[in-house]
Amino acid sequence: MFSGLIEKFRVKYKSLKFRLILWYSIVLILVFVVAEGSVYVYLDRKLHKELDFLLNKEATELARKIKFHDGEFIVIDSTEFYEAEHVYLNEASVFFRIFNENLNIVAVSENLKKNEVLIAEPDRKKFGGANEVVINGERLRIFYLPIYAEGKFQGLVETSKFEGTVQVAMGLLRTSLLFAVFLAFVVATYGGNLLISKLINPLEQVIEKADKITVDNLTERIELKGEKHPDEIVKLVNALNRLLERLDKSFRQISQFTSDVAHELLTPLTIIKDEVEITLMKKRRVSEYIHTLDLVQKQTDRTISIVKSMLYLAKAEAGIIRANMHEVNVTELIRELVLTFNFKASRKNIRLRFYCDSDVVITTDEKLLFEALKNIVDNAIEYTNSGGKVEIICERRDDNVKISIYDTGIGIDESEIPYIFDRFYRGKDAFEINPSGSGLGLALTKSIIEILSGRIEVSSQRGKGTEFVVYIPGK
Repeated sequence: MFSGLIEKFRVKYKSLKFRLILWYSIVLILVFVVAEGSVYVYLDRKLHKELDFLLNKEATELARKIKFHDGEFIVIDSTEFYEAEHVYLNEASVFFRIFNENLNIVAVSENLKKNEVLIAEPDRKKFGGANEVVINGERLRIFYLPIYAEGKFQGLVETSKFEGTVQVAMGLLRTSLLFAVFLAFVVATYGGNLLISKLINPLEQVIEKADKITVDNLTERIELKGEKHPDEIVKLVNALNRLLERLDKSFRQISQFTSDVAHELLTPLTIIKDEVEITLMKKRRVSEYIHTLDLVQKQTDRTISIVKSMLYLAKAEAGIIRANMHEVNVTELIRELVLTFNFKASRKNIRLRFYCDSDVVITTDEKLLFEALKNIVDNAIEYTNSGGKVEIICERRDDNVKISIYDTGIGIDESEIPYIFDRFYRGKDAFEINPSGSGLGLALTKSIIEILSGRIEVSSQRGKGTEFVVYIPGK
């Protein structure tokens, strides 16, 4: 039975709503218990303090009516002894006993004689203060007033009173407090359920809506019914909607990427297939077979290049590629880059020049930086007409090294600039000039520069030229 209840509790405790209601109720009840406990303790002490004040006052009045002389007890005025509170037995009754220096009883109130209450001997440790004893199930409050003369103990006046009125008052208070705790529990549970349900309702709306969003309807967004919602819920909804936007964009990019990859790989494979089929239709001369094999080799190399670039991009985005940081002389690196492309530039009658600050040394990955700049310079020469020029300028700029690559080539249309770093994207003019390109060069360049914690910018005018600017951290 208990194991079943525990299991049900565990299942319910998994619910955020149940947990909030439970802890809200517990905290509220604890606050009530602490507050009411404080009130109870305060009133209990207050009532006992007032009772002690009354007993002290009665004892003081009695002490004024008596005196001790040479050990003998003398009553100066007996009027106080026969006041109603010391004679009759009722709720207002105050008992008294008077002791001499040896703590022998020398006087007792009339009502104490009638009640035959047996009170224990005075406790010397309590002299000047109050004590509490239980007699026949009733609490008796006792006050001890010692009498001194010339610094010598002469006797003791003991006044006492049953705490009936105090105990009744405290009993009623306990009942009221217990009822208040019960009422607080009911209010906390019911009110907490209403309050927390109102707070949880928007969250349940979010969950219900999010469950309905799949890969087929990623364009849908989560919207909350009503006007006023907690800021945290609004922030959650906005964050989820931004996540859905990123997922939607990623899925569209994946779909486009798959389509582009299929298209880019299909082209060389189709060329290879068609060329081989045509060649096999009849016997050919050796030169024709050589031509076919040469074409197959070129298309195979292009396919391998595309696959390698795709793998490199995938690794870069997955964070697998790590930069091997060490000191690099950028001036020498660019000098080597220029030597690499001198032949290609000379063949197209293009002036390739570079200008660098003397010995620009930074901490970076030499191979990655060379690869990134190589792609830009290669494109600059490829899309610059004969008689044009390509310039590379390297300089320190604040905490960065700025590398500018400028050409007087065909330029890029302003509408195409936002897309030139996308995979497989190729402008119309670029495709006409170099139909064999893969459209992955600049995507690779951007990924590499990001690995090096740098950034790349581009500006261009159609028919006038293009400038790529690469910023690499200089420290």
